[in-house]
Amino acid sequence: MDIKIPHSLLLNYLDTKATPAEIAKALTLCGPSVDRLTKVGDDVIYETEIITNRIDSVSAFGLAREAAAILPQFGHQAKLINNPYEEKHLSVGVEHDQPLPLNIQILDQSLVHRFSALVLDNLNVKPSPNLLQHQLESAGIRSLNNLVDITNYLTLSLGQPVHIFDYDKLSEHLLKLRSSKKGETVTTLDHKTHLLRGGDIVIEDGSGKIIDLCGIMGGLFSEIDEHTKRAVLFVQTYDSKKIRSTSLYTQERTLAAQI
Repeated sequence: MDIKIPHSLLLNYLDTKATPAEIAKALTLCGPSVDRLTKVGDDVIYETEIITNRIDSVSAFGLAREAAAILPQFGHQAKLINNPYEEKHLSVGVEHDQPLPLNIQILDQSLVHRFSALVLDNLNVKPSPNLLQHQLESAGIRSLNNLVDITNYLTLSLGQPVHIFDYDKLSEHLLKLRSSKKGETVTTLDHKTHLLRGGDIVIEDGSGKIIDLCGIMGGLFSEIDEHTKRAVLFVQTYDSKKIRSTSLYTQERTLAAQI
């Protein structure tokens, strides 16, 4: 698969004085192939081809990790920085005296290896900072608002899909993860309605409405909009075979579906 990574984003994880051209040359000779360098304003975009058995490189951090190992072989000093795997503790803000309820039910454990969720309150939906908008747009990801953008930013940065839904649009504040049934439909955030073949990973809310075509794209019904004040942020690791199968027949080749 191909991925676009801005140099400004790469430097969040790579400490080096090597130029983008020198980084691209070293990577191409020994690691991910940088097919093209594109200058956008003061930034440079690495258009990189990642082979399927090196999916760990499909992110700014993954590319930085490769560069930190390869650049010294070509006489360039380089160091990996801000390694998320070295984080010991991360504060997530002030907790409520009475936490907002969220009921998660996983009907088939084989569908998801890990599921983490967090309810966020007192949110203010607005445009993202200019730098974040630039980094997303340069990578071919449309900037929408600060809440949606941060999920795409984390996905592009770390190679781990992250999703967010409007908490108050979830009936009974329930997330029920299950296999889809043949003939069910879901309308995704791109306004496409998909007729499911069955066996796809989906999440429904308390009303039985599908709010997520998991690992592919969120449902339109629970999207973040300008009225959102509370949201559910969640990170999961799904059965990759299921995700690939759904991605192929729905023709939804999103970044999340490919990593």
